[in-house]
Amino acid sequence: MMYLTTIDIEGITPEEYRSVLDKMGVETHPDAHIYLHVSASIEGGFRVIEIWDSKEAFEEFLKNRLAPANEALGIQRTANITAKPLHNFFAPRLNQLPGIIRSLPGRPGAHAAGAV
Repeated sequence: MMYLTTIDIEGITPEEYRSVLDKMGVETHPDAHIYLHVSASIEGGFRVIEIWDSKEAFEEFLKNRLAPANEALGIQRTANITAKPLHNFFAPRLNQLPGIIRSLPGRPGAHAAGAV
């Protein structure tokens, strides 16, 4: 069963969020069980929404990749984490996403280019 997961992270900055992604290497070496990762700034932090092929795979990722990356970077933030069975998935413009991704401020390499 597929799962929709959310992580609301209090107090994390865009630079810290980027450093965690880079430390985990998820954009160059994604977990085999993830289908989608999107994030947005929210009042007081960031929200991460993902689609996973199982709740167990998501929990393993938290334990084996996310927690060690946060620890290595010294990032300790309160996070509200949920995992719910996916009910529907609709993506009629999926083929347009590569162009959109290249325009986002949090894209890989954006920080090095001066945009965050």
